[in-house]
Amino acid sequence: MDHFDQIVVGGGLAGSVLVYQLTQQGQHICWIHKGQEKSSTAVAAGLINPLVFRYLTSVWKANELLPEAVNFYQTIEEISQRNFLHPITIAKVFGDQDEAIWQQKMKKPEIAQWIDSIGNVPHNDFLFQPFGAGFVQGYWLDTVVFLEEINKIVAGQAVILSERFDLDELHLTSDGVTYKNRFHAKKLIFCEGWQAVKNPFFDFVPFRPVKGELLTLKIENLNSNYLLNKDVFLLPLGHDIFRLGSTYDWNDLSDEPTKSARANLLTKLASFLNTKVEVIDHQVGVRPAIADRRPVSGVHPDYPQLAIFNGLGARGVMIAPWLGKQFLELLLHQKPLNEEIDLNRFVKK
Repeated sequence: MDHFDQIVVGGGLAGSVLVYQLTQQGQHICWIHKGQEKSSTAVAAGLINPLVFRYLTSVWKANELLPEAVNFYQTIEEISQRNFLHPITIAKVFGDQDEAIWQQKMKKPEIAQWIDSIGNVPHNDFLFQPFGAGFVQGYWLDTVVFLEEINKIVAGQAVILSERFDLDELHLTSDGVTYKNRFHAKKLIFCEGWQAVKNPFFDFVPFRPVKGELLTLKIENLNSNYLLNKDVFLLPLGHDIFRLGSTYDWNDLSDEPTKSARANLLTKLASFLNTKVEVIDHQVGVRPAIADRRPVSGVHPDYPQLAIFNGLGARGVMIAPWLGKQFLELLLHQKPLNEEIDLNRFVKK
């Protein structure tokens, strides 16, 4: 029997961040995941934006989440000697009422701190912007490269099982869990993404997974270094390649791309960008969202051998490093979690 401190299930953003943080604390980890082919992380745009443009409010805990995220990803960049966190200026293309709203909201310091300026996106003949735009400094994470590097870094520090987790092979014991009668750990942590809806141990968590579809486009001569945003986002990847997203579908959770989503994205893009585009890829991911729009972490109320770290949603890249630190404080030092992220908020008293 091989003995571990924790077994972690899931190889998306949640599992990757948590496994790295645990190994940094000297924990002996068995990490079970099947790769990234069905992970929402692998097809995510990886955007970090401190503002909610729809209401022009700060993202929940943005002052804590953003610096924690930037520091975390830059640390991994230094270790791996690869760049995957890219600063970018986000240009919110205004509708006819937006500038007045932004001018009003900018009087509030908690909003103004994130806004660089208001004006026009320069050097862009294809962009329809009669009402101007607002500019915010953000980042985008190349999630595919990040996941590759995390796996390389922890490969020498954790045992990685490249296979699907089989719940039938899990057995709870008085001092932890065993898996396949071969692996023993004090605790097993589920980081399964939206597939957690099928986990009978955590069926009381109100997951509300949402399917998102993205297009990869070739747009010649656009020459934009800005992330353009107006109902959809257009992210420049270099060499005339752009990523266009995203859609939100709570009903169809299949991993099949849809013609309706493609048409919806292209129609919205055409409302502010007048040039020829070529679709070269169409990707799908399902975000592991929670009904109250907050992540969830904690130890099972009846089975202390089991824990969950999940529900990162559409802003997972920004949330994950901070959430991981909070979760480690619980696991290693028994420090209570913030009630907004605590699994106990769903436990009937």
